[in-house]
Formats: sequence, structure tokens, C-alpha cells
Amino acid sequence: MENLWLIGMMGSGKTSVGEGAAAARRMPFVDVDRLVEKRAGRSIPDIFRQDGEDAFRRLETAEVLRLAEAAAGRGAGRVIATGGGAVLDERSAAAMRRTGAVVWLDAPPSVLAGRAEAGGRPLLGGPGSGGIARTAERLSAILEERRPLYEGAAHYRLDASRPLSEATALAAEHSRTAADSSEILIGRDLPRPLLPRREDRERAVVITQAPVLAAARRAVEEMQSTTPAALIEVPDREEAKTLAALGMLYEQLAQLNLGRHDTIVGVGGGAVTDMAGFAAATWLRGIECVMVPTTLLGAVDASIGGKTGINVLGKNLVGAFWHPARVAVSLDVLSGLPEELVREGLAETVKAGFIADPGLVELLTAGGAAFPGAEAVRRAAAVKAAVVSEDFREAGRRAILNFGHTIGHGIETVCGLPHGYAVSVGMAAAAAVSAARHGFDPDEVIHPLERLGLPIRVEQADRTEIRRFVYRDKKRTAAGLRMVLLRRLGDPVVEQVDDEALDIGLDAVGLAR
Repeated sequence: MENLWLIGMMGSGKTSVGEGAAAARRMPFVDVDRLVEKRAGRSIPDIFRQDGEDAFRRLETAEVLRLAEAAAGRGAGRVIATGGGAVLDERSAAAMRRTGAVVWLDAPPSVLAGRAEAGGRPLLGGPGSGGIARTAERLSAILEERRPLYEGAAHYRLDASRPLSEATALAAEHSRTAADSSEILIGRDLPRPLLPRREDRERAVVITQAPVLAAARRAVEEMQSTTPAALIEVPDREEAKTLAALGMLYEQLAQLNLGRHDTIVGVGGGAVTDMAGFAAATWLRGIECVMVPTTLLGAVDASIGGKTGINVLGKNLVGAFWHPARVAVSLDVLSGLPEELVREGLAETVKAGFIADPGLVELLTAGGAAFPGAEAVRRAAAVKAAVVSEDFREAGRRAILNFGHTIGHGIETVCGLPHGYAVSVGMAAAAAVSAARHGFDPDEVIHPLERLGLPIRVEQADRTEIRRFVYRDKKRTAAGLRMVLLRRLGDPVVEQVDDEALDIGLDAVGLAR
């Protein structure tokens, strides 16, 4: 688990917000100033007075780097309140960004002064040094000097002039995790800047679909201040993932003269991220891509892990492994989705719980079919990120992410069901096979799916045609068809299955022989 770093001026509320966010996230809280005082055996005013500011900054940097090293070593994540000047050292800023989400608590000097005046602040000359007006003047000068450093270090800016209870709730929703070489940022809004910082990028191209044009245009506008960006609209849903649509996209990229150091940004659901990722993987033999998923399904699954693809007589039969540099998830966008899109995304969200996080299953079951919230999104994304980091090219463990997909992809193709609904039926089928093979109780899958309003059966479908597509699926090997089964919740196994096992699954979801 990675850290949540809080940066900002004195008086911005880092300690109060950090303590509340840590309680909400059930994570340890650490205050860098307190660590410095403990290690030095003196108060911060005493360190300033006796040794000077430079000595204090060295101690501060050492604590930040120590905490970052612990996070990089897969230690338990923490919520960390840093000192106001922690960003002055480039090593600290880089270490914080590398090992967690960095949230800048920003507020006007007038607000900061009212809070900072109450305590002993060496840079302000101590309590009562000229009153609030004079304190605000000093803080304004310090803030203007540090503003570029805060902007450069932060993934997110949070308005800390709001009541601290509101700031705490918002801060707790921000997170960063990594899937191999990708960073996954989850926050109330999109990170600023949206693109990872790079000096050699000349332009970006945003690929999107009609239903999310507004979100794509906002992304283009946000990037224009630093990077010229163009917008390309592709056909809706799975129609984007065809050879014809891909060919037209390549022609537009050539007309835009998109170069090797440029960036493709996919804004949309799973179809867009699949297509944009494949285009990035193959254009000029591979360029940087960034994903901005606008569906729950895309946020917790399709945009993470570097699997890209288009459809040729089957689901994703042409594809490439290509990690996005960044996946940027906006909880504001996801929480405003129509009920049907939320429900479809819940299938992949609960799948993460079935294969690796039973506590997530409990969380989702308690919430029902409503938008599951920041914790569920974070936990589901973390499951996929962890599995992908172990096995990028699906040589082994990554195959567990296909729970429900073996039969689900056949149902999706033949019945025209949305991906999440088809996977839900596929998980119900896999639960039945798991019961036959391992004595698994299928109600441990069926009950959560029903509680989330997801389908567990299909009616009046062509069983023979579904079987044909299942055997064409890319999860087939020379030894036969593979299926992900459950011995217990959180304990998946990938096994070869025969016709008899496949029939058990098809029977269980209502496909008549």
C-alpha cells in the first residue's frame, strides 16, 4: 500500500486533515515535524534557534526519504503530514510522488494566518509577532516563493480554506498505486497536470467516443496550457475496436504527424482504452499513453494492466501488452454515471473481491447496486495492479483476472450483452464448475451478484454458438480450455476443463442443451 502525502503551507491543516484521513482509511498517521523533534530530542523552534534552518531542512529531508523508502519496500502505507518546506528539497518532492499520492492543501494567506498565528512558527518570528495582518503578509511572500514547488510536487490541489472536516473527507479519497511501470491516480478530480511531466513531449492526441466528448474536451483544454492537443472521435462502444476503425485512426495520427515522444490519451470506457492503448503500442512501434477511464469498469479493470486489443472474429484476438504511463480516475465522473453503467462496472469490481479481496465483496454487498465509492474503487484497482505487477504478460498468476471471462466472452459475443453483464453470467457459470471441482459454495458468488443487480442467467441463447466462441477464445491452450475456478473466496486456481465441466457451467446459467 502506498502513502498519502499531504503538503502545504503552515496553517493549511495538514496535521488535522492527516489524522482524520488516516482514521477514515484505517492507515497509520505520521507527522514529519514530530519525527524530526523526536529524533533530534528538541523542539523545532529550538533546532532553528540553535542550529539554523539548513540543519532543520536536512533532518526534514532525511525523514521524508526514510518514509518513502519504507513505502517503496512494500511496507504498510501511511498518511503523512509533511512540514511546509518539505518541497524545498527536490529529492523529497520526487520521493513523495514516486511512493504515493501527493495532495497540496492550499489556502489564501488570510486563512493560513488565522491558523498559524496560534502556534510558534520560526519563520514567522513566533506567536504574537505583529498580529494576523503582518502574519498574512509574511505568509503571502513565502507562499509565492514556494507555489511553483507545491505545484510541481502535487498530484492534486485541495482547497484547504473549506472546513477541515470537508477537507479531511476529500483528502481521504485520494490514492496512488502502481501496476508495473504505470501509476494509477484516484481522486475526486483529475490530477493537475493530467500528463506525466516530460520535457521532450511536443503534442498529445485525445481519443474518445461521442458519449464522453465533454470530458474529452475538458482534458484537451487542461493540457493546452502546456501541450498542444488534438481530439479524435472514434465509433461508439465495441465498433471502435475494428480493423476499419483502427485504420482510420492511424491515418489521422499520420496527418497530425504524431511523433515518437508524443502521447496518446484515451478518454472513455473499456473500448476506448483498449483501442487507444493498442494504437499507442503500435504507432511508431510504441509511444506513451495515458488513460482517463470514464466508466467504473474502465477504472477498476480495462484501463489498468497494459492489455490492449481489437476484435477480429472474437474478443480482443489482436492485441499487445503496453503499459499506460498513467491512469487518471476521477471519482466525480464515476459517481455521476447512469445506473446501468455503474452496475456493469460492479461486475469487474466484485470480481476483484472474489479472486483476491473477500473484504471487498462484503463492502460491495452491503452497498448494493449504488456507486461503491472511493474505497471500493481503490481496492479493486489495487488488486489488479498487484496481480499485473507480478505477471505482466500473463505467463502465470495474471490469468486469475479472467474469472468469469471464459464463458463470459462467448456470451458477450453471441448475445450482445455488455461486457460487465456477460462477465457476471460467466462468474455464475464458473462458480458452478468450482462447486463440482472443489466443493465451493456457489452462493458465495451468486448472492453478491444478485445483491448488486447483476444477471446470473441468460435465456434463449444459442448454446452451440456460445460453445464455438468459447473454444475460439485466447485462453485456450494446446492442452485444452482453461478456466479460472475458486477453491474459496480469494483463492483462485486456473485449470484445464473438459466438455463435461463446460456443460456444467452452461447448464447453471440457463443455456438449454
